Amino acid sequence: MKQLLSIILLLFAAHSLRAVDYTCHAQAGQLQSLIGVPGSTITRLTVSGTLDARDFAYIGDSLTQLTSIDLTDCTIAAFESRDTYLANQSRFEANSLPAHTFIGFQNLTTVKLPRQTQAIGEAAFAGCPALTTVAWGDRLQTIDDLAFSGCTALNTPLPATLQTIGEYGFAQCAYTQLDLSGTALRTIGANAFGNCTRLTEVTLPTSLQTLGERGFAGCSALTTIALPGSLQSLGEGCFAHCTALTRAEFTTHALDTLPAYTFDHCTALAAIQVPDAVTHIGEGAFYYCTALTGCTLPDGVRSIGDYAFAGCSRMIHLTFLPEGLEHIGRWPFYGMRQLYSVSIPSTVTYIGDHAFDNCTRLAAVLAYPTLPPSLGEEVFREVPQANCALGVPDESIELYRGTPQWQEFDIRLLSNKKELTADNRLNVHFEQGNLIVQSSAPMRHIALYTPDGRLVCRESGETNEWAIDTRLYPGQIFILSVQMVSGEYHHLKVGRN
Repeated sequence: MKQLLSIILLLFAAHSLRAVDYTCHAQAGQLQSLIGVPGSTITRLTVSGTLDARDFAYIGDSLTQLTSIDLTDCTIAAFESRDTYLANQSRFEANSLPAHTFIGFQNLTTVKLPRQTQAIGEAAFAGCPALTTVAWGDRLQTIDDLAFSGCTALNTPLPATLQTIGEYGFAQCAYTQLDLSGTALRTIGANAFGNCTRLTEVTLPTSLQTLGERGFAGCSALTTIALPGSLQSLGEGCFAHCTALTRAEFTTHALDTLPAYTFDHCTALAAIQVPDAVTHIGEGAFYYCTALTGCTLPDGVRSIGDYAFAGCSRMIHLTFLPEGLEHIGRWPFYGMRQLYSVSIPSTVTYIGDHAFDNCTRLAAVLAYPTLPPSLGEEVFREVPQANCALGVPDESIELYRGTPQWQEFDIRLLSNKKELTADNRLNVHFEQGNLIVQSSAPMRHIALYTPDGRLVCRESGETNEWAIDTRLYPGQIFILSVQMVSGEYHHLKVGRN
């Protein structure tokens, strides 16, 4: 008897789990009366006719086992009531899918929206982990905040009519490649694609004007990004923790600030050229970009924010600082343990607290300001100042020698020299386009870089003299790096006539 009862229960359970299809033609507010009690067992629903917020509230409350829903031939009617429905709202627009309708539908895989849908409400499909496919209709313009957040299987292309994606719109989705070039997008909200960890490639549209803060933050597989010329506003931390990002290109001319923490912990980013219109590098803009060896800043940059390049431990030379730079914030170059040389423009008036803290291999500083820039607290902490050469203008040597913190350096005259080295054993000069490097002690390796950190030449071998033909290399200024047989490193700025 018990065995028979068990079999009956198993058969009943199997029947109850079986897919149930339901198709109907509805009038606004009548879906519940059409479906009735069987609603909780329906897994595939097709509806034509007209629906309003009351019907979507019924779907959200009672049809939670849905795996697919086809509303292609439906129209969404406007509705207003004294009572509140989805998301505690009482007024609902026509052709707008109400907020929270399908939130948390665990089994939903496929959705076909009404053809005339223009907007998808807040969190309408949030937390639908099985959702893979959405048919958007013909007129969709707006996807509201959190609409598809947490849809961890969703990888559906977005429609050409789309203009706005709200905050967290597609956060934590499964996109691998995202081509938005065919869309009409103007606004991508904050965290819109945040933590889409499978996303490797993004193509942004030429219509894009606003990219919100942390828009692609945490997209740890993203390798390249190109920001279009139409972009007028970029939010903070937009690409933070994109740890596979190797290249970022700007064609926009509207940005005057590189926002705070834009590339925070982009640990694969090796080089970047900042847009020409930028005048301020924001706080932590390149915070702990540990692969960054070169950065080209435009001539218009006037200030560098706190922590801007802190933790960029592979940066070798800071020769990219442009004339016109006035203010250097706190801790901007902290932890640049490979940094050998710094060129400080004549326009700098202030350098903030701990600016060069823990730059333990700094060997040469070119200071062009006639008046020593004002310094914050412990600007050169952990810098071996007694062994670090500081080149200053001829008329300013006594000023630097009498100014706290600056006076701790091995101060020398800049004069008209193009070179500065911490080691008097090196003799560097040009002869008919050849760079001649001579030393009283044997050298093992020599390398020549452009001012923005790009390697142009490297030679190896134990010798006391090198001759490098620089006539094929563009530019007049280079950074020379020399490793002695003893293991010492020396770095200097050289310029040909």
